[in-house]
Amino acid sequence: MIAKDFSSRKALALSSIQILLFLLASSVFSYERRIYHGIIREDAPPGTEVKLDLQLESDKQRDVCSYAVFSSLQNFPFRVVQDEKTDAVRIILGERFQLDYEKKKDYDFEIEAHACSQSIDYERESVHVDVIDVYDSVASEWKQRSYYAEVAEGKSYEKIICLNFADDKADDFFEEVCSYRILTPDVPFEVDAEGFVRNTEPLDYNRKHSYSLEVAVSDCSHNRSLVVNIEVKALCKAGWTGVPDRVEFSPREGWKEVAANAELDLCAGSCNLTRVAVTAILTTGHIGKGCDRDTYSLQSQRKLCGASAETTDLLPNPSGSGWTKNLPTDDGQESDRIFAFDGKSTSVEIPRDRVDPRLGNKFTISTWMKHEDEIMEMKLEHDGRTGKGHSGNKGHILCHSDGEGMNRQHYSLHVHNCRLVLLVRRSPGTGVDMESLEPGEWRWRLPEVCDKKWHHYVVAVDLPAVELYVDGRKFVENEHNPEILTHGPLHASKHVHSSKLVVGACWMGGKGHMGHYFHGYLAGLSILRNETETDDVIRCLNNCQEKLNVPGIDDMENGMTVSMNTEMTSITISGVTVDSVQRLLRRLTYVNSRTFPTPGHRPFALETRATCSDGKSLPVEDIKALIMVLEPEKPTITLDAARVVEKEEHSLVRGGKIFHNLTISAFTRTEAGEQAYVDDKDPPGSSKVIDSGDRYLLDSCLIRVNPPLNLDVEHIRYPENLLHQLRMEVDVSEEGLVISGADKLVNYAEVIQDVRYVNTRPEDLNSRTFVLSCTELNGRFISNELEVTIEVSHVQHARTNAPDSVNLNKIHEIQEAIPHPMRSVIVNRKNTDTQTVTGIVIMCVVCAGFVVLLVILGVARIRSTQRHIHDVSVEEKQEMEWDNSALTITVNPMDQEVLCDDVYDHGTRCGDSESEDEGSVHDNEAETSDGEAEGPEKAKSKELEWDDSTLSF
Repeated sequence: MIAKDFSSRKALALSSIQILLFLLASSVFSYERRIYHGIIREDAPPGTEVKLDLQLESDKQRDVCSYAVFSSLQNFPFRVVQDEKTDAVRIILGERFQLDYEKKKDYDFEIEAHACSQSIDYERESVHVDVIDVYDSVASEWKQRSYYAEVAEGKSYEKIICLNFADDKADDFFEEVCSYRILTPDVPFEVDAEGFVRNTEPLDYNRKHSYSLEVAVSDCSHNRSLVVNIEVKALCKAGWTGVPDRVEFSPREGWKEVAANAELDLCAGSCNLTRVAVTAILTTGHIGKGCDRDTYSLQSQRKLCGASAETTDLLPNPSGSGWTKNLPTDDGQESDRIFAFDGKSTSVEIPRDRVDPRLGNKFTISTWMKHEDEIMEMKLEHDGRTGKGHSGNKGHILCHSDGEGMNRQHYSLHVHNCRLVLLVRRSPGTGVDMESLEPGEWRWRLPEVCDKKWHHYVVAVDLPAVELYVDGRKFVENEHNPEILTHGPLHASKHVHSSKLVVGACWMGGKGHMGHYFHGYLAGLSILRNETETDDVIRCLNNCQEKLNVPGIDDMENGMTVSMNTEMTSITISGVTVDSVQRLLRRLTYVNSRTFPTPGHRPFALETRATCSDGKSLPVEDIKALIMVLEPEKPTITLDAARVVEKEEHSLVRGGKIFHNLTISAFTRTEAGEQAYVDDKDPPGSSKVIDSGDRYLLDSCLIRVNPPLNLDVEHIRYPENLLHQLRMEVDVSEEGLVISGADKLVNYAEVIQDVRYVNTRPEDLNSRTFVLSCTELNGRFISNELEVTIEVSHVQHARTNAPDSVNLNKIHEIQEAIPHPMRSVIVNRKNTDTQTVTGIVIMCVVCAGFVVLLVILGVARIRSTQRHIHDVSVEEKQEMEWDNSALTITVNPMDQEVLCDDVYDHGTRCGDSESEDEGSVHDNEAETSDGEAEGPEKAKSKELEWDDSTLSF
């Protein structure tokens, strides 16, 4: 008996040592690498899932396409599968496998996840699976060698399971249990002396799904162990399922469903539901100025919204001579220029020669503003304690004040104690009652002023009426808001001779320095004189192009309601049944209508309120997700035209077109592929172009000249009327020309095609090079650079040495007498068009025939009237006669030709020869009269002959 006890104690000691070594090795191994534990009954049929204590790390990834299992066993019974609906990983018992606890109690293997993308590699994960014994083929002291129990999370149990001792097959060796002890370390369970297992703390399903406990049982002399498996059941929590954590939005889609598979589980029986409401919230405050709006310049946005063209921008984009060039900016490449003001020294004075500060009684002030009010320690007035509050400092957005001598403000817009304040003082003048008090100061208490977010403010003034718009919505006045104060008009002062208009502070003329600095950011500050903008224009300027939308609201069931805010970033769906609410929520879409939206994340949340029949609310867990706006595909803006243009000297004096055949196109790579597909499908000879011109708007084009222009002899001329019609702006300098303003590609092409280069001294110029480039969205997308060279065709200038005293009639007579082979006209004109020459020849032939007809009619008339003429004035006859004492010419009118030369370059037209021919007709009439008087000898000279025997040149 002693030997037997000694051997038992020796075995127990060895077992304890083995257990300690196992626990030590397990702790070391777990420190290096996590091991996932699972359990499965030995009688489990094929397809049964192994219950793991924790979710596999690879199962949390979204881009896993397959899994591989690594085991040293030849006949490994488990395999890994993915759920078709949720893509969740499951370890299941394979087909034709039956577990046997007696043969193998546990399995160790590794799982490796394979990503869909080859660039991602996941580490192998170790899994240990215990088999639960349910068949006891050998007589034993215990009814079971393993136990299984289920518990709900969040609860504490006094008795989870009882470890029963067998009554029917007890033997002398193991007669009485002295103690129970849990060998598995760091588990929230304990066993009492009676064998009841209980948890020491509420269990969390998300922390661990199941526990496998090794329990040692001792009878004071012997030791045995058994396994207790406890599975944690997730507590039913009301909430949404099927809502993805991340939704990707492609800019070409336009809209995307965000909860297409949403289902609401309210835990049946927990509440007698009477109404359920879910609110979808889209957060866009971190994008641009609070939303994804168009990022064109202020003037372009006003043009696109149909606003007045007379608006004056007080914070234009910085340029070489602009007054904003020294202001710090915080603009980013996705939006219009944002200017930062530090509240201490940053301000800018508007030059009086650039902007007239006088506004009158009707005007509009608009601006984007993010106010950075300081939070500081201060004493509370009512009890003297200290606390935190706003600084209370004035910050002037815009201020027009006396230039010297006094500190009076003519008008101003400033912030003070979370109020927006407008001050307007009447100026002295005709019809102004200097003693009357009228409304002159409006103080609006607005939470937007101090929330440190971007907001758009428009103050429309038509004294004495003033209206305020915040983020496109008209402010609703009440008895106490705004607070309106009265002021008298400003009196003329001999100390004040000027005034100053300042942005970001206010000039204190009496003190000679700036004061009341603004702290925050401004963009798009502008004034409009003698007009107030319409509500439609103000709403358009604030139009947010990303929002939430619920299509099919008309199909709502009875008792349902849908409400939303103005920006449509918050939508609430309410109904009496869960099915009706979730059916409408599945239609919820994210919309972004911008062609090139700002990429990045947009937080998205679902907040649910379920009301029970007893009036209490059932808590429903909120859903938080992200809408990821992907990077848009960048368009390729292509400029194309003739690279070399030949111009004649005279055309450059008048102005020659530079880009006369310019074409502008814009396509993304996808659109170019669609165009190629259409071309392949169309039959040969047909052309079908996918028009993308309306999708893209250019906002500026630059024509650069290098070296710079010599403005004394050359300049660039542009179509002013067309630019005015399209509301485009132009800036000309010796460096070139800039055309700006958002507009279609075809309109930009039409304007640039009519841009001309003028040079008053083209004979000194051989060539001139111009480079054209265009941009979209304030330089976010840039075209190619198109280089065009103008080559000048120089004219050979002819010189005439004939004396001025030569009789022009005689020269003409000599020219007419020259035989046909000797007649020639030299026209120095390059590249004459063949069709033009043919047309001119035809016109000249027609003119010649008409002249011949006139000659015949004239001769006939002279002969018929010759019989009635009795007196002929000798002096008149001398004016019409040639001095032909040494010249004999015989002219036949029927054989006479009229030569019409193309002298377009010298300003003479073909029709000018008609007057010369008419002169010849009169000469012929005089000769005919002489011929009749002198006899038939003269009449024989009608054949064309040239007697040059006495002619000298």
